[in-house]
Amino acid sequence: MKLRFLLLLPELVLLFFFLAPIYKRICNPGNLGGALCCLFLMALTIFPKPIAHFFRQLWTHLPGKIGLIIVGAFVAFGIVFCSVMSVQMVRAMEHTPQAPETVIVLGCKVRGTTPSAMLTRRLEAALAYLNEHEDVMCITTGGQGAGEDIPEGEAMKTWLVAHGIAESRILVDNTSADTHENIQNAAAILKEQGLGNEVVIITDGFHQYRASLMAKDAGLYATAYSARTNPLYVPTYWVREWMALFELVILDHA
Repeated sequence: MKLRFLLLLPELVLLFFFLAPIYKRICNPGNLGGALCCLFLMALTIFPKPIAHFFRQLWTHLPGKIGLIIVGAFVAFGIVFCSVMSVQMVRAMEHTPQAPETVIVLGCKVRGTTPSAMLTRRLEAALAYLNEHEDVMCITTGGQGAGEDIPEGEAMKTWLVAHGIAESRILVDNTSADTHENIQNAAAILKEQGLGNEVVIITDGFHQYRASLMAKDAGLYATAYSARTNPLYVPTYWVREWMALFELVILDHA
């Protein structure tokens, strides 16, 4: 009984990490999926005997056996896939630039005309890199979405100029609607401006691996310069990234 409650504690903590972002209006498949998994694990911890009995009853019937085998195979695949993707995500974060290259800042939510907290952290990372490498050009990416008064790319340019970056160093993509279009439009700007195909992508760490796959598909060689992510939100966005990578890697849909 005591061991059961010890197992319940980390499950409750993890559940908190998935539910807390909702208070900040961050609600996506990552925290919803993570919360459901936590609730299922908590149910297994609190009611192990009834659940085991239910599974044994299912196993006595052929349709139940088939269903359990299918579910078991799906769970096993999910664990392996998420583990492999997590390793790749960490490796992508550590693939940092060895030489100054053109910066691509990936878009994120703008509230009215003001960059969201997450986008601000990406811009702070971009500002640090651009101040360190004063000859480097920057491409800000992102169109105008719901609740946004201006395109994300324009809001980012305005922020960077206000913080001392010369306007002439900033090129803007203001039409893209997602990461795939961010990368594709940035690649077109690079080609048009003759800036080569080696770039530094600035985004959150959890996002770097998927961005690098899309960059490779666009003919770019990308390294990572990651913004700091609020630790409270990491589990939510990490799980959401698993889902997005499943769509990209397995379903081949960007």
